[in-house]
Amino acid sequence: MEKLHSETESNIIAVTSGKGGVGKSIATVNIAEMLTYMGYSVAVIDADAGLSNSATLLNENVSVTIDDWITGDCYLEDLPHKFDAFTLVTASNKPGMNNIEAVQFMSALDQVSKYLMTFNDFIFIDTPAGAGEITLWSLDQADVGLLILVNEPTAISDAYRLCKYIYSIDPNYPFANIVNFSTNQKTATSTHERFNNILNYFLNQKTEHFGYLPYSEEIKKLVSNQHTLLQQRTNLSELEKVFMRISQNIAGYFNKDFGQKTKLKQLM
Repeated sequence: MEKLHSETESNIIAVTSGKGGVGKSIATVNIAEMLTYMGYSVAVIDADAGLSNSATLLNENVSVTIDDWITGDCYLEDLPHKFDAFTLVTASNKPGMNNIEAVQFMSALDQVSKYLMTFNDFIFIDTPAGAGEITLWSLDQADVGLLILVNEPTAISDAYRLCKYIYSIDPNYPFANIVNFSTNQKTATSTHERFNNILNYFLNQKTEHFGYLPYSEEIKKLVSNQHTLLQQRTNLSELEKVFMRISQNIAGYFNKDFGQKTKLKQLM
């Protein structure tokens, strides 16, 4: 593959990590909802086949998946599941795939993403952890690979190895990051800078920084209650401000004028 990164009509963001358990899915669905309330049309593809959990986090009963479409049990138009504000497409609820199924699955994912491009400003792909085939497909589709970093040695090491592999394919691949489970802005900035120092020293690379998510009892409550932040809101909390800043940074990265979006005022 000569060049991994390719530009698309929609703004596609592959949310990824070197290892599991870093909070990819909870970050993805809440950022997607915040961007929707900023006035954008947003879709989320949960591409983690066999471990799809976005629907569970949203307490949504997704009746059909991409797996069902592959086997002819539904139509392409049946796949988008409208959740509150944004659209969710779930890859599969079945554990495991052999190599032939993986090829079919990525071909189907490709068609689904092209279909979603016709009516969405942003498409988030919640990838499996690591550098498997579906993660590579997701990064290939994306305009930016959004790393979820955690200030923990193995998480940093695994994220570095993922970046190193992708940079070996495309030295210009655009990575950005969000630091999760951070105690404050200072420690998040330190984590981001330390990660970039590693990338710069060994690979002469660096990533953009979109913000941080705190280690928060409120986030734990969201997971436990199967709600998004805006579903559970009573007023504009500090956590909502954090998600808003991240969403504004993402919009700004793509030169979107978030200041003109009227729905954002509903949160104030």
